[in-house]
Parts: sequence; structure tokens; C-alpha cells
Amino acid sequence: MRFWGARTVQIGSVAWFSWGGSATKTDEPSNKLRTCPIQVQQPEQAQNDVLLSRTIVNHLDRSNLKLRLYQYETCPFCCKVRAFLDYYGFSYEIVEVNPVTRSQIKFSTDYKKVPIVRSGETNLTESSLIISQLATYIQRPDKSLNDIIEMYPGVNSTNEKGKPMISYPNRFFIMKGQIEPESDMAAAREEREWREWVDNWFIHLISPNVYRTWDESLETFRWFEIVGDWHRAFPAWERILAVYIGAAAMYILSKTLKKKHNIVDEREELRKACRDFMAAIGPNRQFLGGDKPSLADLSLYGAMNSFYGCSAFKEVILTEKIADWYYRMDKVVKNHEGRKQLEVRRNQV
Repeated sequence: MRFWGARTVQIGSVAWFSWGGSATKTDEPSNKLRTCPIQVQQPEQAQNDVLLSRTIVNHLDRSNLKLRLYQYETCPFCCKVRAFLDYYGFSYEIVEVNPVTRSQIKFSTDYKKVPIVRSGETNLTESSLIISQLATYIQRPDKSLNDIIEMYPGVNSTNEKGKPMISYPNRFFIMKGQIEPESDMAAAREEREWREWVDNWFIHLISPNVYRTWDESLETFRWFEIVGDWHRAFPAWERILAVYIGAAAMYILSKTLKKKHNIVDEREELRKACRDFMAAIGPNRQFLGGDKPSLADLSLYGAMNSFYGCSAFKEVILTEKIADWYYRMDKVVKNHEGRKQLEVRRNQV
């Protein structure tokens, strides 16, 4: 796909925060081992009233999905989806959504959260559901995307406040369409359990840690402004609104979340979570998935990336044993080491 006025670079990884100059990682190992060049385009003009943040192009992507991700750059749920897309080498476009106005997702009348992934006129929502659907798509060339969506039926229910909602009970399952050996079934159960843990526990630890004080909250949103390239995506008044209203709202919300989840010492809980995950991996595996990352590895890595520019990341993640795992994940994701599955996929429908 060609974009007029787009800046194009060939890089050895999808460095999704690279557009903000001061947000460059300084604590990671050398980039020498990044071996999969891909094309990243940064369009400078809007098309159909949509300014793309960037476009990631893998010319060997055989999915034919033409994905577009609507996101907040530093949302942990969006970061999970990006980690998955990058590891498997999908081509996709990114649209940065203003966190206050959300005007970029006005097309979605009944769902106003991110991430939203579009393939044509088809909308995929909820990060874990998106990942499971696309992971199933990779493994099932005999099925169309719409066929796979039908494998994940929604169930009408209510949330904790009594409001109606749609839940997806099998959102952590990959529909492989065949009977697996017991060892593979056990690995799949472990993967589901830890994916759920990332969603239901680890991600809830992030807000209390990065919005602990007003100063930290404001600092975090100013980092969001840089790393999300807001100066290019939004007018000045929207940026100011997003930074100050967003910082105030999240500072207040973080206290509510801390109380809701019975978190006494947010830093210590974050350390414990990291230790729990490393204990699950054990001494003989590189990743929870063994020699290759599982979807649980990708989910946790994505969630961690959502706050790598914050004090909590430097104070906790980089001082724990999980730092080695994080750097291993950083390498395989940025080298798109799962891309072979996508590159050999041939649609059979």
C-alpha cells in the first residue's frame, strides 16, 4: 500500500515507540541481533479524514486481512495486541485514538473502548479475544475470519455494576480443530491460565504504580504525549486536554483501583507478580511456552511495555530476574520470530 507524503524507513524491528525521540529505550541490550527488516511508513497526510500513526508492512504476510489497529499507544491491552501482531509478522496500520474525545472510533457505535482491530468492515474487539481469533486464523487456513469469529460466541450478561454486557467465555481458547496430545493440552491450559492472570491481575497493578502521585501521573501522561506522537496526531488543544484531564482522571482512578483490588503496597505487589511468573517458567525454560513464547508470554510482555518509560518499570522490572526474560521477549518480538507461520499460510476457503 502506498501513502503519499509518507516517510519510509527500513528497520530491523517494529520499534513502536520510536517516533518519540526522548522515549528511546536506554536499558536494553544492543540491537545487533535484530535480523528481520520490515518496512515502517509514517504518513504525513490524512486519507479519508484519518491520519495513520504508522503502517507496518511485511511483504510476505499471507493473511490478506489488511488490519487496522485503533489504539492508545501505551494502553496495556493495546500493547498486548501489538506484541502479538509484531511477533507473528502481520502487516497492519495504526490509528492513535485521542483518549478524551475518541473521535477516531466514531464508526463504532456500540463499543467505545480500545483496542479495536478492523479488517475491512469487520471489527474485532477485546484484546484477548482479538489475539485468540487471529491466532486461530493463523492455524486454520481452511476457515475465513468470519468463520473464526463465529467460533467465539458472545453471551449476554451483566457487569459488577449491574450493567448489561457481552462476555466471551472461550476468549482464551485457540480453536485448532483437532485432537491434541495430552502434553499439548496441558501446555494450552497453562497458557490460558496465565493469559487470564495477565488480564485479571497484572494489568490491574499498573495504574496504582504509574499514577501513585499527581506528579507521577502528570509525568506519565507527558510521556504518553511524546511516545504516542500526539503532537502530530492531535491539535494542541486536544493534547493539553488529554494530558491534564487524563492525568487527573487516572490519578483519582488509581486510588479506586488500589482499594478495589486490595493492594496495600503497589510496588511490592508488582515485584511479587514478576516473581510468580518467573516461578511458573522455572529454571529450565526460556519462556512459559518453552523455547518459543506462548500467548501468555506475549501478553505479559505487551503489558510491561505499556509502562517501560515510567519509574515503576525501572524500579521493579529491571531489578528483578524477570528482566532477562523481558529482554529475550524484546528480541524475539522485534525480530518477528513467529512470522514463518503467517508467511506459509495459504487460504483454503
